[in-house]
Amino acid sequence: MDFGNELRQMRKSKGLTIGQLSAYTGLNSGFISQVETGKRNTPKIETLDRIAKGLRISHEEILKMAGIFDTIPNELPISSTPSTVSIPIYGRISAGYPEGAKEDIEGNIKIDDELIERYGKDNLIGLRVNGESMNKVVPNGAVAVLAKIDTCEITNGDICGVIIDGESATLKHVYRYPDRIRFEPDSWLKEEFKPFEYSKEDIENGQPPIQIIGKLVHQQSSF
Repeated sequence: MDFGNELRQMRKSKGLTIGQLSAYTGLNSGFISQVETGKRNTPKIETLDRIAKGLRISHEEILKMAGIFDTIPNELPISSTPSTVSIPIYGRISAGYPEGAKEDIEGNIKIDDELIERYGKDNLIGLRVNGESMNKVVPNGAVAVLAKIDTCEITNGDICGVIIDGESATLKHVYRYPDRIRFEPDSWLKEEFKPFEYSKEDIENGQPPIQIIGKLVHQQSSF
Protein backbone atom coordinates (compact mmCIF):
# COMPACT_ATOMS: atom_id res chain seq x y z
CA MET A 1 0.00 0.00 0.00
CA ASP A 2 1.45 3.40 -0.95
CA PHE A 3 1.86 6.30 1.44
CA GLY A 4 -1.15 8.23 0.11
CA ASN A 5 -3.53 5.36 0.83
CA GLU A 6 -1.92 4.79 4.23
CA LEU A 7 -2.33 8.47 5.06
CA ARG A 8 -5.97 8.54 3.98
CA GLN A 9 -6.84 5.45 6.02
CA MET A 10 -5.00 6.78 9.09
CA ARG A 11 -6.69 10.18 8.80
CA LYS A 12 -10.13 8.57 8.56
CA SER A 13 -9.39 6.25 11.47
CA LYS A 14 -8.69 9.36 13.56
CA GLY A 15 -12.03 10.85 12.51
CA LEU A 16 -10.37 13.80 10.77
CA THR A 17 -11.35 15.56 7.57
CA ILE A 18 -8.68 16.85 5.20
CA GLY A 19 -9.56 20.36 6.40
CA GLN A 20 -9.00 19.42 10.04
CA LEU A 21 -5.68 17.75 9.27
CA SER A 22 -4.71 20.87 7.34
CA ALA A 23 -5.48 23.03 10.39
CA TYR A 24 -3.57 20.73 12.75
CA THR A 25 -0.47 20.59 10.54
CA GLY A 26 -0.43 24.02 8.92
CA LEU A 27 -0.24 22.30 5.53
CA ASN A 28 -2.45 23.30 2.61
CA SER A 29 -5.51 21.05 2.26
CA GLY A 30 -4.92 20.78 -1.48
CA PHE A 31 -1.41 19.52 -0.82
CA ILE A 32 -2.72 16.86 1.60
CA SER A 33 -5.36 15.79 -0.92
CA GLN A 34 -2.71 15.44 -3.65
CA VAL A 35 -0.51 13.34 -1.38
CA GLU A 36 -3.44 11.07 -0.54
CA THR A 37 -4.35 10.57 -4.21
CA GLY A 38 -0.75 9.93 -5.25
CA LYS A 39 -0.44 13.12 -7.30
CA ARG A 40 2.50 14.13 -5.11
CA ASN A 41 5.45 12.06 -3.99
CA THR A 42 6.00 11.08 -0.37
CA PRO A 43 6.80 14.34 1.49
CA LYS A 44 10.18 15.14 2.99
CA ILE A 45 10.96 14.21 6.59
CA GLU A 46 10.14 17.65 8.01
CA THR A 47 6.69 17.54 6.41
CA LEU A 48 6.12 13.96 7.55
CA ASP A 49 6.80 15.09 11.11
CA ARG A 50 4.15 17.80 10.77
CA ILE A 51 1.67 15.23 9.49
CA ALA A 52 2.55 12.92 12.39
CA LYS A 53 1.80 15.70 14.86
CA GLY A 54 -1.52 16.40 13.16
CA LEU A 55 -2.46 12.71 13.31
CA ARG A 56 -1.06 12.42 16.86
CA ILE A 57 1.17 9.51 15.98
CA SER A 58 4.88 8.98 16.58
CA HIS A 59 7.79 9.94 14.35
CA GLU A 60 8.59 6.26 13.89
CA GLU A 61 5.03 5.40 12.85
CA ILE A 62 4.89 8.04 10.13
CA LEU A 63 8.24 6.80 8.79
CA LYS A 64 6.88 3.25 8.70
CA MET A 65 3.84 4.49 6.77
CA ALA A 66 6.15 6.21 4.30
CA GLY A 67 8.21 3.02 3.89
CA ILE A 68 11.47 4.67 4.93
CA PHE A 69 11.71 3.66 8.58
CA ASP A 70 14.46 1.10 7.99
CA THR A 71 16.67 3.55 6.13
CA ILE A 72 16.69 6.22 8.83
CA PRO A 73 18.16 5.62 12.29
CA ASN A 74 16.11 6.40 15.36
CA GLU A 75 16.60 9.98 16.48
CA LEU A 76 17.14 8.78 20.04
CA PRO A 77 18.40 5.57 21.57
CA ILE A 78 15.76 3.59 23.42
CA SER A 79 16.97 1.73 26.47
CA SER A 80 16.26 -2.00 26.68
CA THR A 81 15.79 -1.70 30.45
CA PRO A 82 12.77 -0.14 32.17
CA SER A 83 13.18 3.49 33.17
CA THR A 84 13.61 4.27 36.83
CA VAL A 85 13.25 8.02 36.35
CA SER A 86 10.11 9.62 37.74
CA ILE A 87 8.67 13.13 37.59
CA PRO A 88 6.02 14.71 39.83
CA ILE A 89 2.33 14.72 38.98
CA TYR A 90 0.63 18.01 39.81
CA GLY A 91 -3.07 18.15 40.54
CA ARG A 92 -3.01 21.73 39.32
CA ILE A 93 -0.46 24.23 38.01
CA SER A 94 -1.09 27.93 38.32
CA ALA A 95 0.83 31.20 38.28
CA GLY A 96 4.31 30.76 39.68
CA TYR A 97 5.11 27.53 37.85
CA PRO A 98 7.36 25.70 38.44
CA GLU A 99 7.92 27.07 41.96
CA GLY A 100 5.19 27.52 44.54
CA ALA A 101 3.11 24.47 43.63
CA LYS A 102 4.73 21.85 45.84
CA GLU A 103 1.52 21.40 47.81
CA ASP A 104 -0.22 20.37 44.61
CA ILE A 105 2.02 17.34 43.96
CA GLU A 106 -0.09 14.20 44.20
CA GLY A 107 2.38 11.53 43.16
CA ASN A 108 4.96 10.56 40.57
CA ILE A 109 4.99 8.95 37.15
CA LYS A 110 7.79 6.97 35.50
CA ILE A 111 8.98 8.42 32.24
CA ASP A 112 10.25 6.59 29.16
CA ASP A 113 13.99 6.90 28.58
CA GLU A 114 13.30 8.35 25.13
CA LEU A 115 11.52 11.36 26.62
CA ILE A 116 14.29 11.87 29.16
CA GLU A 117 16.89 11.76 26.39
CA ARG A 118 14.92 14.13 24.18
CA TYR A 119 13.86 16.77 26.68
CA GLY A 120 15.72 16.19 29.94
CA LYS A 121 14.12 15.27 33.27
CA ASP A 122 14.05 18.86 34.53
CA ASN A 123 12.06 19.95 31.48
CA LEU A 124 9.24 17.43 32.01
CA ILE A 125 6.28 17.71 34.34
CA GLY A 126 3.11 15.67 34.85
CA LEU A 127 -0.32 17.27 35.09
CA ARG A 128 -3.48 15.45 36.14
CA VAL A 129 -6.20 16.32 33.62
CA ASN A 130 -9.34 17.62 35.30
CA GLY A 131 -12.15 18.13 32.83
CA GLU A 132 -13.56 17.05 29.49
CA SER A 133 -12.45 19.85 27.18
CA MET A 134 -9.78 17.66 25.48
CA ASN A 135 -11.39 14.25 25.95
CA LYS A 136 -10.97 13.24 22.29
CA VAL A 137 -7.24 13.19 22.91
CA VAL A 138 -6.61 13.14 26.67
CA PRO A 139 -9.38 11.70 28.86
CA ASN A 140 -10.43 13.22 32.15
CA GLY A 141 -8.22 11.88 34.95
CA ALA A 142 -5.29 11.00 32.69
CA VAL A 143 -1.77 12.26 33.34
CA ALA A 144 -0.48 14.64 30.68
CA VAL A 145 3.30 14.87 30.43
CA LEU A 146 4.39 18.33 29.30
CA ALA A 147 7.81 19.31 27.98
CA LYS A 148 9.11 22.83 28.40
CA ILE A 149 10.22 24.00 24.96
CA ASP A 150 10.86 27.32 23.27
CA THR A 151 7.61 28.77 21.96
CA CYS A 152 9.17 29.07 18.50
CA GLU A 153 9.19 25.25 18.39
CA ILE A 154 5.41 25.03 18.79
CA THR A 155 3.60 24.11 15.59
CA ASN A 156 0.01 25.16 15.01
CA GLY A 157 -2.22 22.41 16.35
CA ASP A 158 0.17 21.27 19.08
CA ILE A 159 -1.49 20.57 22.43
CA CYS A 160 -0.01 22.70 25.18
CA GLY A 161 -0.53 23.38 28.83
CA VAL A 162 -1.55 27.02 29.15
CA ILE A 163 -2.03 29.33 32.12
CA ILE A 164 -4.31 32.27 31.37
CA ASP A 165 -4.74 35.16 33.79
CA GLY A 166 -3.28 33.18 36.70
CA GLU A 167 -5.85 30.40 36.54
CA SER A 168 -4.79 26.75 36.77
CA ALA A 169 -3.28 25.24 33.64
CA THR A 170 -5.55 23.94 30.92
CA LEU A 171 -4.74 21.80 27.87
CA LYS A 172 -5.66 23.21 24.46
CA HIS A 173 -4.61 23.07 20.83
CA VAL A 174 -2.60 26.24 20.20
CA TYR A 175 -2.76 28.20 16.94
CA ARG A 176 -0.65 31.33 16.56
CA TYR A 177 -1.32 33.86 13.82
CA PRO A 178 0.31 37.22 13.03
CA ASP A 179 -2.49 39.13 14.76
CA ARG A 180 -3.83 36.70 17.39
CA ILE A 181 -3.48 33.45 19.30
CA ARG A 182 -6.25 30.87 19.38
CA PHE A 183 -6.90 28.04 21.86
CA GLU A 184 -9.12 25.17 20.74
CA PRO A 185 -10.65 22.35 22.78
CA ASP A 186 -10.95 18.86 21.32
CA SER A 187 -13.96 17.36 23.02
CA TRP A 188 -16.85 15.10 22.13
CA LEU A 189 -18.98 17.65 24.00
CA LYS A 190 -18.78 20.19 21.20
CA GLU A 191 -21.55 22.44 22.48
CA GLU A 192 -20.04 22.72 25.95
CA PHE A 193 -16.50 23.76 25.03
CA LYS A 194 -15.76 26.54 22.57
CA PRO A 195 -12.50 27.94 21.15
CA PHE A 196 -11.29 31.27 22.45
CA GLU A 197 -8.68 33.69 21.17
CA TYR A 198 -6.87 36.89 22.05
CA SER A 199 -5.38 39.60 19.87
CA LYS A 200 -1.63 40.07 19.63
CA GLU A 201 -2.02 43.58 21.02
CA ASP A 202 -3.86 42.35 24.11
CA ILE A 203 -1.26 39.64 24.73
CA GLU A 204 1.62 42.11 24.44
CA ASN A 205 -0.13 44.31 27.01
CA GLY A 206 -0.69 41.36 29.34
CA GLN A 207 -4.47 41.48 28.99
CA PRO A 208 -4.78 38.70 29.96
CA PRO A 209 -1.32 37.37 30.84
CA ILE A 210 -0.75 34.09 28.99
CA GLN A 211 1.94 31.53 29.81
CA ILE A 212 2.52 28.41 27.72
CA ILE A 213 4.10 26.04 30.22
CA GLY A 214 4.82 23.11 27.92
CA LYS A 215 3.82 20.92 24.99
CA LEU A 216 2.04 17.61 25.44
CA VAL A 217 4.53 14.84 24.65
CA HIS A 218 2.95 11.85 26.40
CA GLN A 219 -0.22 10.88 28.21
CA GLN A 220 -1.03 7.99 30.47
CA SER A 221 -4.56 7.04 31.41
CA SER A 222 -3.57 4.91 34.41
CA PHE A 223 -0.41 3.94 36.22
